[in-house]
Amino acid sequence: MAETRRDERPVLAAYGDSLVAGWGLLPAEALPVRLEAEFRKLGREVDVRNFGASGDTAPDGLARLAEVLEARPCAVLLEFGANDCYQGVPVAETASALEEMILALRASNARIFLAGWRTRSDLFKPEFDDPDLAGLVPIAPPLFNEEYVERFNRVHSDLAAKHGLPLLPHILDPLLDPELDDMFQADGVHPSAAGAQRLAKTLAPLLLPLLPA
Repeated sequence: MAETRRDERPVLAAYGDSLVAGWGLLPAEALPVRLEAEFRKLGREVDVRNFGASGDTAPDGLARLAEVLEARPCAVLLEFGANDCYQGVPVAETASALEEMILALRASNARIFLAGWRTRSDLFKPEFDDPDLAGLVPIAPPLFNEEYVERFNRVHSDLAAKHGLPLLPHILDPLLDPELDDMFQADGVHPSAAGAQRLAKTLAPLLLPLLPA
């Protein structure tokens, strides 16, 4: 009987929302697959597992924590926030859920890279005159105001400082260079295939130090 070969690659969990899951992209175009390819270019074979779920808030992500822990990742790209903001989740609930995830992952000896989300007070402008965007640009939730934005935009940096985590303050920052074209899908939020590729190229060297030597 042939012996089944064991996969010895370290596991990195890409744990987040649609920006990790690859909403609107083919599976091979999504960030986790792109990350594996970028790690390979850097001389490392890594099993990047896709634990992204479109529409998830941080509390939703916390409810899925057991399946991430079951994969026994040595490193985690932790990315939640956009949906919390769009849905007006109270800032304290987002922060608490993220911190619970951080503490549990740390207790499992996983090393964490935190990817944040930055919003702005003029984000919510429905474009009902454009049929391609209708329903994609969110309507401001009841809690969304200047104070909410200010408090929300501190959540990830405060947690990174408190727990000594490496941080990308806004997951989409690598795609916001005005000289770059075609980084986003029609909604202006989700990365295109080219955007996911660029994001992976940016993140892979930042995640590499979290992996075992």
